[in-house]
Amino acid sequence: MHDIAPDVREAAAAVDLLAMDVDGVLTGGEIIYGPGGEWKVFSVKDGHGFRLAAQAGLKTAVITGRRSAAVLVRARELGVSAVLQGVTRKGRAVEELCAKLGIGLDAVCFVGDDLVDLPVMRRVGFPVAVADAVEEVRAAARWITASPGGRGAVREVIELLLKARGDWDSILQRTYGE
Repeated sequence: MHDIAPDVREAAAAVDLLAMDVDGVLTGGEIIYGPGGEWKVFSVKDGHGFRLAAQAGLKTAVITGRRSAAVLVRARELGVSAVLQGVTRKGRAVEELCAKLGIGLDAVCFVGDDLVDLPVMRRVGFPVAVADAVEEVRAAARWITASPGGRGAVREVIELLLKARGDWDSILQRTYGE
């Protein structure tokens, strides 16, 4: 983390809730329709990052405008703390979630990719954009991932947060130490 700016490291260290959009962040943004409905492709790297986040006690949430059974199944597999689907006002949704969890907006990281994510990104302490986010979202972000949405971007964010919080080495030792 030596190449991360001190102000970014400080903001990342203060995060207690990692929230994110789904399409374009946890997925590449494609929606595939097939037998039985909507299909989505998720990154295994991101999934493993969620498990590491849970070990560190980092709360996670997905907030999406769409409703998808695939999102619910994947979120359950990953132990996501809160799944909010069919949300039209993400800024308000994250405020309500924070009130419920007793977390201040300054302790929230939100990862977004498109214009609909701007209202929530403007409210939280640590807004992040995926590499292939639209220009306005990248401009609103305090940090931009190297990976595009659906290709390990969330894993990058989780690693940044856990390293900034000082949890990374102990989680690796506890999980992979022999």
